[in-house]
Amino acid sequence: MLGLTGSIPSIVNSLRAQRAYRSATQRRNQSLTQLATGLRINRAADDPAGLIASEQLGQTLAALDAETSANQRASDQATTADGALGQVSDLLDHAKSLVTANANSAGLSQEEKSANQIESDSILSAVDRLSTSTTFGGRKLLDGSATLSASGKSLPIESSAADLGKTDAAGTTYTLADLKSGKSLSTAGNNATTASDVIDKAVNDVATQRATIGAFDKYTLQTRISSVAVSREQLLSAVSLIRDTDYALAAAQQSQARLLQQSSLATLVQSLGRPRIGMLSIWA
Repeated sequence: MLGLTGSIPSIVNSLRAQRAYRSATQRRNQSLTQLATGLRINRAADDPAGLIASEQLGQTLAALDAETSANQRASDQATTADGALGQVSDLLDHAKSLVTANANSAGLSQEEKSANQIESDSILSAVDRLSTSTTFGGRKLLDGSATLSASGKSLPIESSAADLGKTDAAGTTYTLADLKSGKSLSTAGNNATTASDVIDKAVNDVATQRATIGAFDKYTLQTRISSVAVSREQLLSAVSLIRDTDYALAAAQQSQARLLQQSSLATLVQSLGRPRIGMLSIWA
């Protein structure tokens, strides 16, 4: 009688141990990668849906960053224009004192009045210079052509030396330029009252423009910058929850995977060390 028997339990156990070892190794490598990079999603396979969501949020963040940059730049322009207008206001205050002094017929000699007129001319030239030389990023701010714009809002800066102090008197329109030497409102004439009115109007024009710029900066630009900052903070938090590594969880998973890796490896070694019985046995 011829008999044939065979068994392969050690091979089955070996395959199971190998599969468990590969799975534990893969999980451990993933956990180590997350711990090393600080990112839960390092490739699309880690979380396809999470990757799409985080990329979309990233695009929104980029748009918010661009808007914040534009608003901050406009705010800087407003600050520059306000500073220059503040200097103009100070100059006009001094010009007013000179006009008032020259209007006083007593106490000042003609030479002193002429000296005041020369100083007044210098002040008006400084105002003109500020109007043409105040720039931001290569753009003139006080020549009447500048506009502050951001987040769909805009504000023209209407201050221009040529229009400051525009006043109608006796059917004639006067501006600051008429206070210069040789002009109708210089100290050589007898229009001290009109000259004073022109300067008062110019001071009021500058103050009004400064207030308008300040309000636009505070309630449009700065408010939007603060609002975007809050939105950006919330979006960054959402992106972090999706993409960033939870170190406590990743460390726990890495430890678990390491233990499973070691145990499966021990099982694999044990199964391979057992005698293989998958041999032919023949009995007569």
